[in-house]
Amino acid sequence: MFAERLDDLPGKCVFMEPAVRGLSAFGFAFDPFEHLDSTKDAHLQEYLVIPKAVEIALSDQPVAIFAQPGGGKSALRIYASNFYKDSRGVRFPVTYIPETYSTETNFHFEGMNRSLARAAFMYLVSYPDLYFALGSENKQKLKRLLLEIPFGLDFNLHALSESRFVSDLEQALGVPAFSGIPRLDRTHRQLARELEKESSSKPLSLENCFELINNAFGAKSIHILVDGLDGFMETRSSQALTTWIEPLLNILDRWDQGNNYLKFFLPMDISDAPALVNLSAVRSAALIWDDNLLAEVVRRRVFVASSGRFDSLDAISAPDVRNVELTLVRQLGRKEKLPRQVIIKSRSLLRALIVSGKSEISSKHLFSIGELPYAKVL
Repeated sequence: MFAERLDDLPGKCVFMEPAVRGLSAFGFAFDPFEHLDSTKDAHLQEYLVIPKAVEIALSDQPVAIFAQPGGGKSALRIYASNFYKDSRGVRFPVTYIPETYSTETNFHFEGMNRSLARAAFMYLVSYPDLYFALGSENKQKLKRLLLEIPFGLDFNLHALSESRFVSDLEQALGVPAFSGIPRLDRTHRQLARELEKESSSKPLSLENCFELINNAFGAKSIHILVDGLDGFMETRSSQALTTWIEPLLNILDRWDQGNNYLKFFLPMDISDAPALVNLSAVRSAALIWDDNLLAEVVRRRVFVASSGRFDSLDAISAPDVRNVELTLVRQLGRKEKLPRQVIIKSRSLLRALIVSGKSEISSKHLFSIGELPYAKVL
């Protein structure tokens, strides 16, 4: 049973001076509404709400997921990547987000090659002993694959030798490790030495890289998560965006046969584009949010941040205040009913509560909030 109010919690703290103590005064271990950027949210995997229609993003098939800005497509992409990482490489995730715009024929495939090299490097960092057990042919091919890694292989091997923490490599390459190991040790320095002395010629082609990941890492499928395609002036129109990704759409069938699946995370306004609607090789779904789902976005975050002590803001509200989450959602306009907006609304409410110095959410807090200048409230 969850507590309906904070007063009902067994062994409750004395909640004093909320303006000084911030959210910790109300039983929160961290601020669950701090991050609008999903890539910076360390707790995303614990509380992300996934509408049933888009669970296909986790399946073994090509997929297109559509959402409005702020509708959760990047959060779902991150969740999917972490979901696949839990398989220890059996379902191997690669995130591809173009850094720039180009109409060169092989632009996307070259970008995916770099993304795959980055993922393979972090996989070896996570499980260095795997490399030592490989045969000479696969070791040589891995060196060729890693030649495409951003900043160059020499730079990354030097970082692997000199750094103390895995987080240093994660920050430099912009991708998380596959395991939870925090520190780099002598095994990693040995890995760097062996990769450095391994001979190499030219880089591998992308499809040969897929084959290598299967053979060397034991992957049964590769999932390429494609996001950020609409982040350029040149791709703002639906027609321009579909034209830009046409080379990827044309390759879907062939890659599908080898268990290499493209997962697109796309803006909603491209969902009716004929190039996608008429494509039988890809399953599609839209991230659609109703009031109850959005209320659950808030409740799930409250539950995790309070370490399971309560699952609603009702628990820190006055006795006459109920259904706080639904009230927040229903204050949003029709086009605002998106996860980003309800997160902003929730953090504004908690900020208003803390600034007021009161010990519980009142009707005045709930119905008079605006977006206050944001600061950490823990």
